[in-house]
Amino acid sequence: MTNTPSSQRTDWHISLLGGLKRRERGRMPADTVVLTPVGGADLDLSEAEIGQVTTVTKISIAGGVRLRVPADITVEVEGFNLFGGRRVEPGTPDPSGRVIRVRNYGLFGGVSVTRG
Repeated sequence: MTNTPSSQRTDWHISLLGGLKRRERGRMPADTVVLTPVGGADLDLSEAEIGQVTTVTKISIAGGVRLRVPADITVEVEGFNLFGGRRVEPGTPDPSGRVIRVRNYGLFGGVSVTRG
């Protein structure tokens, strides 16, 4: 058995009814997948150690993503929602080029990114 470094692992969070609320501290995994058929994701990454590229993928029928990130992280949003918007609070780009990619797929729900 080999250990996968935390920067290379994928964290999965599955909830059939209801969403996910997390406050990350310490090293953030390279990929996080949130599968909630009915429910959103509320993630606070403002105190997390963010690697060069971190991806958060949210898949649901109804439910969006609220994300709180450090002020110097670049945030890229992609995906598809039939109903729902995207709002990314502007920040100051990090000279090292750290990026959080948010992929949101669903019918109802948007993406809201705030800085902290």
